[in-house]
Amino acid sequence: MSVSPFLFWFLVFLAVFFAGAFAAALSYALRQRVRMKLRPNFGKPPVPHVAIDVWSEIFRSTGLGPNRDSEIAFIGQAGALASINDTETWVLGALSKKAKRIFEFGTATGRTTYVMARNAPEDAKVDTLTYLAGGDDDYEFNADDPDAEKWRKIAIGESHYEKFYYEDTPVAGKVTQHFGDSAKFDETPYAAQMDLIFVDGAHSYSYVKSDSAKALRMVAPGGYVLWHDYSPRCPGVFKALNELGKELPLAHLKGTTLVAYRKPA
Repeated sequence: MSVSPFLFWFLVFLAVFFAGAFAAALSYALRQRVRMKLRPNFGKPPVPHVAIDVWSEIFRSTGLGPNRDSEIAFIGQAGALASINDTETWVLGALSKKAKRIFEFGTATGRTTYVMARNAPEDAKVDTLTYLAGGDDDYEFNADDPDAEKWRKIAIGESHYEKFYYEDTPVAGKVTQHFGDSAKFDETPYAAQMDLIFVDGAHSYSYVKSDSAKALRMVAPGGYVLWHDYSPRCPGVFKALNELGKELPLAHLKGTTLVAYRKPA
């Protein structure tokens, strides 16, 4: 029995359509499975979504737009590698405006370092920590971390810079660059001194746990700790912050991958 060309191509179209729909549904189901697996429970998420203008009065809307207190000196994300997006840049820049002591886990290109230093008060001090370029052996490799080798390579790849964005700028004098493994970094001289801490170093679970513990010891009363890349795509970050969210009032800022905490004054 012969089949007309029209019927043949119609059947081909249906086969392709349903195959594509099935693949899309399967992909969505797998993403949801990963997301649910990484959450400690299926109920209320440990880190609730909070609108930025609700989270802090700095960003409170005037009805016409954000409070002008949140205005910052800004440099965009375009062309930047391993960088925060424009909304995240705005949040960190605005919080830096009243921060006299700032610490950053994970320098990468130094663009975020520059944004914070550029918006911080003239007498502010910004400390930033990264691996020394070529110091692959410094990484405290933990084979028990999910996708340990993948995240080791990413951490080392984002730490190959020998020159940073903030260098040769008017704010370079505010910045102290530290080199080394954050797991071995001695935070005790900085205990309870930092007004703003940004955690964006190695994304493996053990490192996020270690960096977070240090950051919480370093932050001053009334100060802020912010973490980057809270997403199932970064399972180490996602898992560590979900666990921490059961102990502290963390907030996942809407429209960003930032999680924020303010230490009681």
